[in-house]
Amino acid sequence: MNTLILNHHPLQSKAIDLSAKKRFEDLNLASITNLALNCDERLLSVLANAYDVSIDGLSEKEARKLISKALLLDRYNGTTFAIKEALYAVFPTAVVKEWFEYNGKPYFFKVKVSTTNVSFDERTLNTLERLIKDFKNVRSVLEAIEIEIQSKNNSFNACIEIDGETIEVLPFQTTALENASKSAFNAFGVFVCEISKTNIDFKGVY
Repeated sequence: MNTLILNHHPLQSKAIDLSAKKRFEDLNLASITNLALNCDERLLSVLANAYDVSIDGLSEKEARKLISKALLLDRYNGTTFAIKEALYAVFPTAVVKEWFEYNGKPYFFKVKVSTTNVSFDERTLNTLERLIKDFKNVRSVLEAIEIEIQSKNNSFNACIEIDGETIEVLPFQTTALENASKSAFNAFGVFVCEISKTNIDFKGVY
């Protein structure tokens, strides 16, 4: 790197020149770009300020996506398209419903966001509201923000019903007992006859 400092310039200028020379010689010029998707992370805040886009509270990935759309958002600022594009950068599932899509009041609109892996805390809600406010027109009124959180659950519920019939056999009961005896020719014999009856209850049997 050639110096621009002449011999008659003060020593302070020479010192600054040497310092700048050292830093620029070690700089990788190939990494210098104003493309938000590829630039050094340290340049994101500079680009956001240059394009007048707020990236407060956004992750690096979200900030890159939003800044990369800055020119498009500026062109269509104040339209539903701009709101959708801004929200998509941070909330890919966001849906904007205009008043005539749900029979609402004129110039009102709703925003619905569905997620399965992002928790909604105060910071997330503030980011959502700020993006809508930054890119909607003055006339339009945000009526509601609908948040749908889907939970993936691999468990399942099952139930089983066991039915049956019971047959009850009542205890054995002796109902009749007869004895008969007769003698003949000096012989004595005993005849015993026993009659039993068993009751079986078939309640519930069809």
